[in-house]
Amino acid sequence: MEYMDHNRDICNTTECFIYTCGGTLKGRNGSIESPGFPYGYPNGANCTWVIVGEEGSRIQLIFLSFAIEEEYDFLSLYDGHPHPANFRTR
Repeated sequence: MEYMDHNRDICNTTECFIYTCGGTLKGRNGSIESPGFPYGYPNGANCTWVIVGEEGSRIQLIFLSFAIEEEYDFLSLYDGHPHPANFRTR
């Protein structure tokens, strides 16, 4: 499996903290974890993961553990680039 890391911290003031994370997964199998897993993730975390499959292949997502803070967190799935026409579910 090929993995490219896009983790970086951005902080413009002492009151504003945004933690971005994610990456690109290529290959037959892989795992995605939030920062700090299995413990809580940082406030303001914004993670974007791109899963690339071969043309015409199917991608299956299996969640072994999944928890979000209602009204603050969400998961969006797109088939292709994150564009309204590619949106599948939230």
